[in-house]
Amino acid sequence: MQELSRREREKLNRYNEILNAARKVFAEKGYEVATMDDVASAAELSKGTIYLYFQNKSDLFASTLEMAMEQVAYLIAESISKNPDDFILGIKDIIQQQLLFCEKNMDLFKILASDSFHIEIHSHMGKNKESKLRLEKTMYENMKLLADYIQLGIDRNVFKNVNPIDAAFALLSLIQGFVFGWIMHPEDTRLKDKTEIVTTIFLDGLRSTDFLES
Repeated sequence: MQELSRREREKLNRYNEILNAARKVFAEKGYEVATMDDVASAAELSKGTIYLYFQNKSDLFASTLEMAMEQVAYLIAESISKNPDDFILGIKDIIQQQLLFCEKNMDLFKILASDSFHIEIHSHMGKNKESKLRLEKTMYENMKLLADYIQLGIDRNVFKNVNPIDAAFALLSLIQGFVFGWIMHPEDTRLKDKTEIVTTIFLDGLRSTDFLES
């Protein structure tokens, strides 16, 4: 891999600084209230500098979401590396790590669950194909990473012979459903305490009957 020049490193650092500042602003003020001025102030930069990197607020939020998806990918990969052969334990660890991540980033997911955000972000994505393609690519890579792991479990006869992409999509959708449900109806229990029920629901449908009998 070619080493970045000093200028490229500085540009990348500035980009990440803006994203980190934006994430804090969105978390504190919410998507609707937050402004580019707020982000510029939090990053200690001029608003003009922010616009050198991002077209508008929805583009900026899409980029923070992309960063979150990259962190999700890292967590999935970490769970897989810890459990290369124990697919049942691996799936459980993936679920637990995803729920923990969502719990720690609850403010971000609150924004994602809001109707007003969906209206604006979908409008933005319709106009900005580059942002849409970037997000779709990152989300697909996460799903493919999980699907490849599920396929290994299928090959070892741990899981039923199903479409691994469909299974990965089902798992991520199941996790998302529990996250959004927890946000809308918060309970005394922590989100990570839902690990067992999510794992049971998913694995009861996926686990091979041959594996159960072995």
